Amino acid sequence: MARPRIACFHGGGSSSAIYSIQCDQVLNLLKEFEFVFFDAPFERDAGPGVLPAFADEIYRPYRTWFRNREDGTELNDGSGYAGPSDDGVERVWEMMKAKGKGGDWVGAMGFSQGTRVVGGLLLDQQRRKEAGLPLPKGMILKFGVLCMGGAAPMVSAMSRDGTGELDLISIPTFHLHGLKDHNLENGRKQLATYYDSKQTKLWEIDYHHAMPWFKEDVQGFVARFTEIAKDLKAIQ
Repeated sequence: MARPRIACFHGGGSSSAIYSIQCDQVLNLLKEFEFVFFDAPFERDAGPGVLPAFADEIYRPYRTWFRNREDGTELNDGSGYAGPSDDGVERVWEMMKAKGKGGDWVGAMGFSQGTRVVGGLLLDQQRRKEAGLPLPKGMILKFGVLCMGGAAPMVSAMSRDGTGELDLISIPTFHLHGLKDHNLENGRKQLATYYDSKQTKLWEIDYHHAMPWFKEDVQGFVARFTEIAKDLKAIQ
């Protein structure tokens, strides 16, 4: 029987291969789900914590979900590539569709910059539902997991409004922050600014910018992941 799928998005200056290794211990304890890792569209230099552990050619090229304009400012919609649509969130949905047969997509998990992709998907889905637009069968995300995140969700055509403001994301989410992480304050700001506090769970651990690797921390992460994922009928 096909397992429910979790879409996974690596950090800036990383890759799907690297993120899958960083998540290996977690995945070993969450066998009821299939975790599918995606590569960002743009190349860049290695991100924080990637070198020297992942210097080998098999982990390259290092990638990013966002490209900058010529003046150095970020294209926060993830645009800047050639294709039928220049909407970064729409591109990610299409990547998920292209994975073909398997269990339903029920959640999304991201690390660092990848949390912005998770937020973009959740907000896009939320806006589509509010607008009465049909949601693709088997692709309704019921929760998100954001690890060591920061900054705003990736903006989509659906998530823009006339004021430029983004709605609070009310789909349940679990946020992991590291107390020694250089990105800690950005992660706290991300949580407070873009997520409905009534629908979030937060765990702050004594870590740098990394996924859990000590046994008890991995177990703690898995317990909280399981808690946020336990009611998969929360969103229809």
